[in-house]
Amino acid sequence: MDHPQPPSLARGECGLYSIRMRNAPPKFFISYHLGLVMLRRKEFVLEVSTSPIANIKAFRNIADSNEWTLTSHEGSRLVDRFAIIMPMAQSARTLGLEILDGPLQGLELHSWAETKGSAGAINMAAWTIPGGEGNEEARELIREWAKSLPRCPWKWSFGERSKIGYLLPVFRRSRKAFAKLGLTKWEKN
Repeated sequence: MDHPQPPSLARGECGLYSIRMRNAPPKFFISYHLGLVMLRRKEFVLEVSTSPIANIKAFRNIADSNEWTLTSHEGSRLVDRFAIIMPMAQSARTLGLEILDGPLQGLELHSWAETKGSAGAINMAAWTIPGGEGNEEARELIREWAKSLPRCPWKWSFGERSKIGYLLPVFRRSRKAFAKLGLTKWEKN
């Protein structure tokens, strides 16, 4: 399918617009107003009370018991921190593991601590699941991971809740997310 050429390109002029249009893939138009297009992978994000190191260690123990090959990732992620009423972009250090073989090849866990307000960090665990959130094997692995954590991942102590912000919706969201996975009672493995 031929794209209509702008008059400058038809006349043989060479400018930034003509270079971009010649190099653009078919049926794809570049917009000056929207800037860059970024694609994000679909992640299943859980807000947890356990530290990123404990999250990664529990996942590594499960992978070792199943004899899966792992690769580790360290990086950073852009997170929002609210100062009074204005959000500020901030970088958070992430730790991650990816399964390289086995039935859940490509499954990844990334974990980081993010400070939403002025004090107290909320720990996050983001799962990239091959086949999407409906993958029952992956959901079973996440349930096993939650049970192998050193403490209940959806319950915070009074001191932690007070430091983070006692009335934030984080605590209820976390409890509901784990309830959707089928975890309402926590029993240590």
